[in-house]
Amino acid sequence: MNFQATQSVGPQISPAKPDCIRLWVFVWVLFWGLTACQKNETQPLPTLNPVAQIEVAETPAPDSAAVDGIATAATEEPVLVTDDRPVISVWHQWQGELADVLMAGIAAYESQQPGVNVEAVYQENLLDAVATAVPAGEGPDVFLMSQDSLGAFAASGLIAPLPAPFDPAYLDATFNPAAAAAVQWQNEVWGIPLFQQGIALIYNKALNVESFIPQDPTNFDQLLANAITYHQDNPEKYLICNPSLTAVSPDVYHAAPILFGFNPAADARFIDDSGNVRINTPEYQAAAAWMKELSLVSPPDPSYEACQEGLLAGQVASWWTGPWALDALREAGVDYGIQGFGRPYVHVTGLFIGANAIERGRAEAAADFIAFWSAPAQQTQAALAANNPPSSLQALASPEIQGNGALSAFGQALANGVPFPATPLADAQWAPLGEAIQSILSGGQAPEAALAAAETAVTQSITAVQKP
Repeated sequence: MNFQATQSVGPQISPAKPDCIRLWVFVWVLFWGLTACQKNETQPLPTLNPVAQIEVAETPAPDSAAVDGIATAATEEPVLVTDDRPVISVWHQWQGELADVLMAGIAAYESQQPGVNVEAVYQENLLDAVATAVPAGEGPDVFLMSQDSLGAFAASGLIAPLPAPFDPAYLDATFNPAAAAAVQWQNEVWGIPLFQQGIALIYNKALNVESFIPQDPTNFDQLLANAITYHQDNPEKYLICNPSLTAVSPDVYHAAPILFGFNPAADARFIDDSGNVRINTPEYQAAAAWMKELSLVSPPDPSYEACQEGLLAGQVASWWTGPWALDALREAGVDYGIQGFGRPYVHVTGLFIGANAIERGRAEAAADFIAFWSAPAQQTQAALAANNPPSSLQALASPEIQGNGALSAFGQALANGVPFPATPLADAQWAPLGEAIQSILSGGQAPEAALAAAETAVTQSITAVQKP
């Protein structure tokens, strides 16, 4: 890949796991690390595919009238700050523009709450630091992380659920549905989503293929028919390049928009919080069969590098990928558009309360600080710095985000996504699912047989883990 990651905040896995899942996680960690590796320069974006405005109701952040013991209203009169004011520790892994946004936000918060001092602590290996410090009573009051470690941290007692009014109703009214679901686990709300990331179809506008990508993100029949027609009319070209459409290296992440796209259920996860497995279903069987058909009119080697090179060379009309790919296209002068399709995984960065905040009596103050970051202004600034769409519906509809073609388009693409798994059981799904995709695309098994084998393998793995 033509990029480097400086931080690893994706799924954690031990060296004892199978090689195929280690490869998948390695690829995932590489590009997810880009969320934390921010630019110091703002680059102009070309005109992109128009994105519909998102209509939202006015949903202000939680305030002191709604939260028992949490004061969020600004103090009108100056207040003398003494050395004994409470200190909230906030651990993070942010650098560059994001770190600047965090410090500016802290300064703004402290000006509103002069009785509170917020101390930001950079942790290069944040997850390890939290896991080590909390049991010793030395962990943060608040920390920022991606939500895929939520289940493991909650099960280990490293974080605490948020108090009212941070309930599902508030999340649903305030944030993108997938982002709202991403910070919930075992019927508890554990954090607020800040910004989100996922994939969409990025197409080369010079090839005049915008009409080949249906506006309806669930019209898979039309997309497949258009891909077949495009390749027949242009034998050396392909409408779509998706890294999951290969029998060589399984890639569940890039297959997710297709698999979940055939499943309209609100909860379309492969494994739910209770460990129930749903893989061999009619919807996923149909999706796998569709993938097989599309692979016949796709590049024979749809790796990340091949997709990028094909798009730059005009041999690939569209690439199913994320915002981390845009820099190379801008540098090459490609006039591109972005169109969401299917139901991609939605990966969320959010704010969570450390378990030590409860012991110190700082839970209410920590929740108040988190409430500050649910406001549209803070969400917008963090999203612009992260080059990823915000989670807040009001922030998504703001002039700043709607005026940024890439963030607006990706925000729309993630509107019907599926939260990246936060359950500690998620590791059980990657290898069997990858092997099933590999077998289906190679012609080794029919979708029904391959997915049945995957479901059995995942179920057995979970059962083994859950045994006392």
